Amino acid sequence: MIFFYAALGGFFGGFLRWSLAQLFPGKRATLAANTLACLAGGFFVSLDLAHLYTVLLIASFCGALSTWSTLAKELGQLLNEKKWWPMLGYLSLTFALGYSAVFLGMRF
Repeated sequence: MIFFYAALGGFFGGFLRWSLAQLFPGKRATLAANTLACLAGGFFVSLDLAHLYTVLLIASFCGALSTWSTLAKELGQLLNEKKWWPMLGYLSLTFALGYSAVFLGMRF
């Protein structure tokens, strides 16, 4: 049954990620998806569920929602184009929003 729940969480996280990509072009979708995944992860941790369920929710839903591989690709493109400051700004914004979202999610 745990595999079913993992697949279900992955489906909903992936669907939300796809929906964000349809709504926001380019890096905005990646930033929104990663920030929402961090917010959800913080919230799931705050629920004080059994460790297995917390890990399952974070790995399935948040894992499918977040898109760190796309972030790496986008950062790599900026590096290849020698756009150092936009790359550093995008990376800094991603981390700042991610950490803030986890903190906020844990406060719900």
